[in-house]
Parts: sequence; structure tokens; C-alpha cells
Amino acid sequence: MMRITSSNPSGLSAARTFILALVGAALLCAAPPAFAKNKAAAKDTNAASDDSPDAHADKKGSKKKGGKEGAKPELLGTFGDWSAFSAQGKTCYALGSPKERQPKAKVKDTQAYIFISSRPAEGVRNEVAINLGYSTKDNGSAIADIDGDMFELVTKGVNAWVKNPAKEKELVESLKGGSKLTVKASSSKGSSTTDTYSLKGLSDALTRVQQECK
Repeated sequence: MMRITSSNPSGLSAARTFILALVGAALLCAAPPAFAKNKAAAKDTNAASDDSPDAHADKKGSKKKGGKEGAKPELLGTFGDWSAFSAQGKTCYALGSPKERQPKAKVKDTQAYIFISSRPAEGVRNEVAINLGYSTKDNGSAIADIDGDMFELVTKGVNAWVKNPAKEKELVESLKGGSKLTVKASSSKGSSTTDTYSLKGLSDALTRVQQECK
């Protein structure tokens, strides 16, 4: 079965941009070695952005050490090919990285990941965001293919979201029941890439996320 959403996005929230930066911080300080090996590339990608992990760290440098806002994201557990994290006591998310990136020659030094977050205080559950690891065209197109079930994405900066927010819940259910996710996107220069994710363990990781952020 094939479904492609097509409605126009109403805009990308500042909260989503901030959470992507927060997840970037988790990759640098608390994620498995598969993420940590790209630390230098991640820093270079975010260096010029006020929403980068380093920028937020600087703004919070005066916070008392150990306080919620200055704390590193906490790894709640690893489930198959996914991990669950808690950040700042108010955001929880499941995080995964590609098993394969193509073409390797063009993306070997870049980092990509997808995360599904919950922020109960804001009434947000299972919000999907993807960091492609390279600059894209604002309001560009990308595709998420889950075992042949396809959803249209919209890009901005280095990130991608579900183009039609009303389809986000449907996307998450498809991810939970699927075995493989393929994300196809293009850089701001027009180079196409394909990232392949395993969905093994995602359902359990999301269950842990919901337990932590009720």
C-alpha cells in the first residue's frame, strides 16, 4: 500500500528546531559509539547556528551544575537498534541512526538521525523529526518509505518533518509496525541521498519514552 501526503505545512516550530539541537547534544555526550564517531562533523555542521548544542551550552553555562536545565540527556535504555533518552526532565525521545547511507562518497563525513519525541507540558506526543546531516533547500521535498508505505516530508536547514502534521500519528504507527525505513532527500546543491534505518526495537523504545514522560 502506498500513501503520499501532500498538504502544505503551516511552518516549522521553534520548539522542534530547539529539540533537534538538544538531540544533537545527546549524540555528542550520551549516545553509542556509532554516533560519537562523528562528533567533529556534528560540531562543524552546527557551529554557525544559535540553535546548536554548543550555543545552548554557552547560554546555560551560568546554571548550577547538576540542575535540570544544565544536565546532560539521560540514556533510559537501548532497544534493538533504537535508544530512549530523557532530557532536562521535560522531554523524552526515541533515537535511531541509519544503518546505511548512500552514496557513501558524498555523505561519509555527515551524521544523520531520526527521533520521536514527547513533551507532555506542551501536549506533544510522538513528534517525528529527522536530521539529514547536510544543508537542504527550505521547503524542499523528501520521502519517508516504510516497507512501501510512503509519506511526504518537508525540509528546512538540515532537518525534515512530516509535511502534513495530521499524518504524523499515522506515520508513527507505520514506523512501529514496520521493519525498515528509507529516507530519500536532496541537499541544497541538488545531490540526492538515501538513508536506510532498521526499525527493530522502536516500539519498545517508544513504550519506555511514554513511561518516563507521562
